[in-house]
Amino acid sequence: MIDPLWNTFLLYQVLKIADKIESSRIAKNKGSVFSYRIKINVDNGKLFDTDINWLFYETALKDIIDSGPSYVVRFDISDFYNRIYHHRLENAIIRIGADHDIKIRIMKILQDISNNDSYGLPIGGNASRILAELLLNSMAQMLVSKRFKFYRFVDDYIVFANDIEDAYKKLIWCADFMLRNWGLTQQKSKTQIQQKSEFIGHVKAMLEGDDNIQSRERSDLLKLRIHYDPYSVTAKEDYKNIREELEGFDISSLIKNEIRKSRINLALGKQLMSAILYLENEKLDLAIKTICSNLIELYPVLPNVLQVLFKKISELSNDSQIFVINEIAKHIEKDSYLFQTENNAAYAVRLFSLVNTEIALQAIESLYSKSDSVLVRYNCIYAMTNLNNHYWIANLKSKFNVFTSWERRAFIAASYFLREEGKHWRNHTKEQFSKFELQLRDWIASKDVVNGWRLPL
Repeated sequence: MIDPLWNTFLLYQVLKIADKIESSRIAKNKGSVFSYRIKINVDNGKLFDTDINWLFYETALKDIIDSGPSYVVRFDISDFYNRIYHHRLENAIIRIGADHDIKIRIMKILQDISNNDSYGLPIGGNASRILAELLLNSMAQMLVSKRFKFYRFVDDYIVFANDIEDAYKKLIWCADFMLRNWGLTQQKSKTQIQQKSEFIGHVKAMLEGDDNIQSRERSDLLKLRIHYDPYSVTAKEDYKNIREELEGFDISSLIKNEIRKSRINLALGKQLMSAILYLENEKLDLAIKTICSNLIELYPVLPNVLQVLFKKISELSNDSQIFVINEIAKHIEKDSYLFQTENNAAYAVRLFSLVNTEIALQAIESLYSKSDSVLVRYNCIYAMTNLNNHYWIANLKSKFNVFTSWERRAFIAASYFLREEGKHWRNHTKEQFSKFELQLRDWIASKDVVNGWRLPL
């Protein structure tokens, strides 16, 4: 796992060249490249254009119906982020005229976090997304030069072809370019050539569902822009308008219908999770209970599910809050694959920290004792602190010298909630604190811990 501080520093360096990267890419109005288009909003902290991501399949569908190519080539790149070669990425950074010192810093961080293997980007961070788009830009530019009609979202490609022979030629050209220039290959299981009718049917099923009963409602929901800026001067009015637009949708029924399918529609799944944020009272309780009862079916969007639960659990009835905690805890105790990834496990810990029940405490202890993830373990310390589990926190004192840096910081912060016991421990241990840990100690000391201040999670 990349240290969050280094991840932040990497993003800081990448954002310095973000404008150069974006200006080097295929223009948005060309309607070909839809992923992570840079549009920094300093008011709400958004880095990307939120209006364009969803248009990938919709644009391809509209264009094939209007323009009439007979075949479609579809593929994505096998193990893309893990196999990006640093030297090729460095060349791409040089080509856009990036500052030499910035380039050196970026490559140094990537080299260190990959254990000097010279390949791979950390998965999930915005810095990696921006750098990946820079690398992928070379093939996009070549496709434009060769007059290929194509659409790309990250490493997922759609290319139009006139006939079957043209389709195979374009597929082979793309595979050859990727191998020669990037050392990457197409993922065999997702590489296919489809006739026009097959492609239209497949994409419509993805966007609207496999049956026609609720296809119009699904389609209408996907077209809805469920986003508002809380810092806008019209924030209250915007929020009210979104809620009014969502009144016409039966969100719980749409969720139930989606989980009956063998594989949920990712775009619709994420849109449904966004819609839940605007529900209230009985409708909110019903929707939350529905998703918590079907976490396995919703695994492709589980991070979105957990974020929604974290934001909305305080608005639920007491019975619904306990239901949520118990359902998540069941999967933790079974060592379910749902929570084997550190991000999902960390989200679960943060959720448990909001409801003080015996089952929540037991689930946090289980995750802490079983996980070797620094992210999960230091979140457990914060969670137990916010739940006032003084006995559990105090029991960690003897382990301080073997903690990772992030666990040490978490425990120093937690020690203030042990009152006199924590003060005594800090006085006898402060000589072991690093400069950063001393700064953290002083920052926590400035907070009103006695009157309910909580550690931010």
